[in-house]
Amino acid sequence: MTTATMDTVLLSSGFIPATLAAVRERWQVIDIPRQREAAKHLRGMAEPPLAVCIGLVDPHSRGDDLNVWEMLREVQDAAPGVPVLISTGVNSPKHIVELVKAGAFDYVLEPQRRDDPVEIDRYTEDLLLALRRAVEWRRLSMENISLKHGLLSDDLSMPIRGVSRAMSQVMELIRKVAPTSATVLITGESGTGKELVAHAIHALSKRAQHPFIALNCGSFSEALISSELLGHARGAFTGAVMDRAGLIREAGKGTLFLDEIATTKQNFQIVLLRVLEQRMARPVGAGAEYPVACRFIAAANRDLGRMAAEGEFREDLFYRLNMFNIHLPPLRERREDIPVLTNFFLLQASQEYGKKVNGISAEALRQLEEAPWPGNVRQLRNAVERAVILAEDHVLERRDFALPPALAVGHSDPLALPDADFDQAMADYERRLLAEAMRQAGGNVSEAARRLGMKRPRLCYRLKLLGLA
Repeated sequence: MTTATMDTVLLSSGFIPATLAAVRERWQVIDIPRQREAAKHLRGMAEPPLAVCIGLVDPHSRGDDLNVWEMLREVQDAAPGVPVLISTGVNSPKHIVELVKAGAFDYVLEPQRRDDPVEIDRYTEDLLLALRRAVEWRRLSMENISLKHGLLSDDLSMPIRGVSRAMSQVMELIRKVAPTSATVLITGESGTGKELVAHAIHALSKRAQHPFIALNCGSFSEALISSELLGHARGAFTGAVMDRAGLIREAGKGTLFLDEIATTKQNFQIVLLRVLEQRMARPVGAGAEYPVACRFIAAANRDLGRMAAEGEFREDLFYRLNMFNIHLPPLRERREDIPVLTNFFLLQASQEYGKKVNGISAEALRQLEEAPWPGNVRQLRNAVERAVILAEDHVLERRDFALPPALAVGHSDPLALPDADFDQAMADYERRLLAEAMRQAGGNVSEAARRLGMKRPRLCYRLKLLGLA
């Protein structure tokens, strides 16, 4: 019986040596010289591989081998749930559609000339990208199954995704600080996932069975934020008709997450500093204090160190909060994480919205990898969710994203963020795009759909939804 590791992929039949070597650099490869042996080999494995890739030139060729339809069926029976990729030399829309209907996870077009270095490089890049998506999809699928059965490992309990060195360092810092009671300051641009990191620290700590309470400091006025944190006594101020416990008491022995801490004013900073130093709190308008048992994690999208140096933030509070710092890099500085995040969000959205989307085309993924993403991971997640909702096929295509010009590849003008939030900005852009297509098509829906690369029913639906019909 063959034992597979978690990094194993199985390749079947006649791959270009340079391509095979590139795959071997990234995964442990089981190379099956004949297609018909793939299913048999899979049945003999103690653990299935993360992905299977079948190479063929003529999908209907029999010779000593099975045709692709029989091959797909046998492989899927032998290793249910393992994504199967097809490397094919047949560039025919009908053929590709048949592959997808037969259950292929993805396909890669082989070079027309196997002695052309440029074509070989293109093919190798496409195959590596397809394998990376398949492997990540398989891992996410296995994680989802584990979660459903309550088999939560350390890795699965961390809601952070990334293969970059920067994110590996972030995850290592999370693992190191989580078991302690140290106050943590998480820094990074908006949308980088600071609250997810706070959740991960809580989930991996001894406090995991206690509450995780989040306070967005930017959502409260200076007059109310102390009451929200500490609680208040009845009659402490106008509208205080009853006692309120406050978030510190609600958190108990759990974790209190203070988001957007940089927005707070000096008076509140003094209150918070006293709580952190003395581990005691007094509700607004009350005489008696109570002990503070929760852990504090704060987050800021501004440079608190610079703010402290310039007198915009209390220096003593900064040092109290910055006992342990975790900085999250922007998405544009870790583009290698985009495929991982995209597939993770894709799987989540497919399940949430009841869609059967299970992949993304190489062209669409390349577009996402090259976009600037000023809104970082949050913006990418919104874009993927929107694309899943709009998608008509099981694979996301470039047209499903309809990125606004500021995110398009090659856009070099300074980025001006919209006044509205991301979802509204995307809806406004789509409305303008469809209106312009209809104008250029003279009001002909079929012609507008052709120009946009959309199916007519889908365009009709979008026009009606956006109030253009």
